[in-house]
Amino acid sequence: MRTNTRRPTVAVILPSRDAIAFRRCADLARHVAARGWDVLTVEPVRAERPGLRETGLEHGVRQFRLDVADPEPFHGDTPTERLLAELFVDRPVDAVHVHLAGELADAAMLERVWLLGIPLVTSVHTGWLPPRGESARAFLADQFTRADLVCVADHRGLQADWLDPGSPVLDHSSPRAGKGWADVYRELAGELEPPETDLTMSVVVTTYQRPGPLHECLAALCRQTLPRERFHVVVVDDGSAESAEPIVLPFLDRLDLTFIRLDQNVGLGEARNAGIEASRGDILFFLDDDDEPAPRCLAEHLRTYLEHGDEVDAVLGWTGPTADRATSVEAWLAFRGMVYMSHEGLRHLSVGDWYQFWGGRSTIRRSVLGDTRFEVSFAEDADLAYRLAGKPRGLRVVHNRHAVQRVRIGLDALSLMRRAGRVGQARAHLAERHPALRTHPVFRSSTYEATARKLARRADARLRLLTANWPTTLEALRKLPDPHGKGTLLDRLHSDLVTISSIEASLGWLLVARRAAAREEGRPLRVGISALSPLLGEVAQELADAPEDAAVLVVGVPPGHTFTGSGNVEVLACDDADDLWRACDVVASFTPVDGHDPARHALPLPRGTISDSLRRLLHTRDLVGSFR
Repeated sequence: MRTNTRRPTVAVILPSRDAIAFRRCADLARHVAARGWDVLTVEPVRAERPGLRETGLEHGVRQFRLDVADPEPFHGDTPTERLLAELFVDRPVDAVHVHLAGELADAAMLERVWLLGIPLVTSVHTGWLPPRGESARAFLADQFTRADLVCVADHRGLQADWLDPGSPVLDHSSPRAGKGWADVYRELAGELEPPETDLTMSVVVTTYQRPGPLHECLAALCRQTLPRERFHVVVVDDGSAESAEPIVLPFLDRLDLTFIRLDQNVGLGEARNAGIEASRGDILFFLDDDDEPAPRCLAEHLRTYLEHGDEVDAVLGWTGPTADRATSVEAWLAFRGMVYMSHEGLRHLSVGDWYQFWGGRSTIRRSVLGDTRFEVSFAEDADLAYRLAGKPRGLRVVHNRHAVQRVRIGLDALSLMRRAGRVGQARAHLAERHPALRTHPVFRSSTYEATARKLARRADARLRLLTANWPTTLEALRKLPDPHGKGTLLDRLHSDLVTISSIEASLGWLLVARRAAAREEGRPLRVGISALSPLLGEVAQELADAPEDAAVLVVGVPPGHTFTGSGNVEVLACDDADDLWRACDVVASFTPVDGHDPARHALPLPRGTISDSLRRLLHTRDLVGSFR
């Protein structure tokens, strides 16, 4: 029995009232309401300060006024966009239709809707004038690639040099065309009701030291359209210092929930295995504790298996930022800039290979998983999927864009850089575990070796990224030129983060590869460090106490400085960090000659104290997930 029946909801962003198209767009919204939709219309109005308030209900349309304070909102107006993003998620909205006609048209809203994973229609009306200038036109063309459907009145005669030739275009100049919008929205939004199926689901949520995000994750599971009796939740506390049980207990009467606390921190892979053993659903959904599934997320995963049958082994959902982060620079870099995750090339219901089984956002059939379990602590998803893909039927992963989940943490620049290093380590370990992977583009050593040669760029880019006084909004970054090159400050910020992330991934790869080579050759690990590093004394003491022949300390001495070595210590005169890298297997820290902080610009050792770090480096086979 369906217990979550609700009317579909569309948000219509009207042009400003003085635009010629305003009345027509408002009439179209009423037509859609008459076809059984809940319709929210948002009218932008010039004001002194941003705001959003409901102004009434007329002909079945719930009306809102959006106060726009930015005098040039074309490139985006962060405060008003944030209010809209929260409205779209709180309602929740199943489709968004943005009408571009007046001077308050905000093209950046197209990008925000895309980040939230909501189907988007954009209508460009006669008389709308796009901005002037090459950079503004390029920005606009880029925004239109975010829309699921672009509609223009008599587009044949429109000078649409800002429109991507590949964009799906609908001519809505016909007087009768507007009455079909309800059908257009329905097609884009998909079926809203949970599927009628006997398939059940177990959601395995692994958590470690993050009580706040875990609470939000469980609260999001309580808001699912899939009835409670159709899914089971297993929370696995991976040995947190303080038990997650106080967070879980209040949800026991709202969810069918099992709580497991492990005695020690065993890593993501083993924690998920514990959850699998306690699960009972036909479909297994692996969530991280910082994931917040949208209300239709679980139902959409089940729908994919029901409608596509044996063609589907696993399902990949859509991931974006939470509403409060959707307008942030960090979210843009992470998802639009593809530093954290890329949805480029992923089409709704497209079939991908094993590499698109992404842990934390994928489900899999229990029958496909069988007795196979996770075996590593980071990139455990790729390792599992690769082993499953080796079976006779392979692993067919289908992407369902309607299965949306969102994250709010881990998107800052420093977290993204650290994550890139772990990704590099993980890929090196996987290539070591599965030699056949070494021909795969993502796992080829030549890729990482070539990128590591760009190490000299790392320090400047990292210093700018962590210390520069950047504007805090996307529109400000887009309006200011890059003082270090062509383009805008946003282009510079993106370029620096991509540069650093690719280098960090390469350093992570090389760390694992060089350590493996040292073991194969039966020689000590050569650990390099700058003579100016504040970590030098501690590292030297720890290596002195390490087992004989386990490691050799190589101290890099910049020009103009002296250092006297003793015992199992080599002294290397080096002009820059590259010299130290060429002589060592791993560099604990270095100081380029331009005086950058050697602690800030070090390759991070494994997390914890120096003693713990070096013990892991010398004695732990799998370093992945242990880097701070």
